[in-house]
Amino acid sequence: MPAQAGLQVCFATVSPGHRGRFTFVVGLVFFGALLATCAVLLTTVIVPNAKQLPAHVSQSVTLTAQNATVLDSESLASGVVKSEDNVPLQVDVSVKSAPPTAGETVTLVAAVRTNRTDRAGLAGIVSGYVDRVSLNRRSAAPQTNPVPLTIHEASGVATETPRTGFQYNFPLGVDRHEYPVYDSEAQLTTPAKYIDDDRVVEGVQLLHFQQRIDELNLQERLGDVASLEMPSRAWGVGDTNTPVRMSLYYSVVRDLWVEPDTGMIVDQQQDVHRQLGNGKGFRVTSLQADLHFSEATVTKNAKEAARNKRLLFWGSIGAPGALGVVGVVMLGAGAYLGSRGRRSREKTDDSDQEPSADAKSKWNASSVGGPPTRT
Repeated sequence: MPAQAGLQVCFATVSPGHRGRFTFVVGLVFFGALLATCAVLLTTVIVPNAKQLPAHVSQSVTLTAQNATVLDSESLASGVVKSEDNVPLQVDVSVKSAPPTAGETVTLVAAVRTNRTDRAGLAGIVSGYVDRVSLNRRSAAPQTNPVPLTIHEASGVATETPRTGFQYNFPLGVDRHEYPVYDSEAQLTTPAKYIDDDRVVEGVQLLHFQQRIDELNLQERLGDVASLEMPSRAWGVGDTNTPVRMSLYYSVVRDLWVEPDTGMIVDQQQDVHRQLGNGKGFRVTSLQADLHFSEATVTKNAKEAARNKRLLFWGSIGAPGALGVVGVVMLGAGAYLGSRGRRSREKTDDSDQEPSADAKSKWNASSVGGPPTRT
């Protein structure tokens, strides 16, 4: 008999009531196994591939500072190097993804401009630069190929700036220990130490890290691009036109508040100090400011971090857990109903069997048994 015909015969031996139960049990087992398989695939294949930086990035943040000290560009243009106090500053940062972005690589281009808000147009520009770096989407670490580039607005020249450390985002799954952080001003990577986890914004708990860079002579690190040459009379160290070059000294204390699951930097404060001077102690402040994310930026970042955190939870724990539980329940229910149906069929089959010869003889020998009699 062909296999298909045999299957039809076997199925035909099941009563209509048992047949419906059999179909229901098979459906429970099938869909239970399917859901359990989906849960395993989510946790082992799909979610690990999804836990990485997005390929499409478009983010803008604003830092502000009141009562800053800056180098007065108008005085500098007239041949005098001096600082101006009580200046309101605003730093606008725009970060967007750009080619090459594919697979495990995302390339970010950041445009950063510092303006004094009490002056309009070109007179208000303090500094600006464009930074380009490719990151590994899984680790958020910078890649060496293509080489990162930085273009400063003053020179317009692209400079290779190879780096290590995190800059625009921490890795997913941040722990309570120090992380290497890249400083674009000094072009230097130093540790950001873990401080505490006391801060909560919009219901999101943040980890606090702090990076400190003590006074550095940037001319020694970066060359004459980190210096300024003016006549001695402009510096106030003489009354001649003899050129005098002063080095740029830099220090910063940078506080970062990071959402640990997504690695997103929700808030940032920078106490920046830049001075032009020499090794003899002469200093002119070119920038001193306590910069921090605006309140609107912090709120927006916290809400975005909360949304991304929920997506990670449901993708890595919530959905696989729910699918796994439902799948196991359906498999268990199918096994239970299947065993009950089998026992029920066995009882029915036993009751329908022909009586044995021994049972027939006992019936005939009984007072109510035997052949029928005539009356």
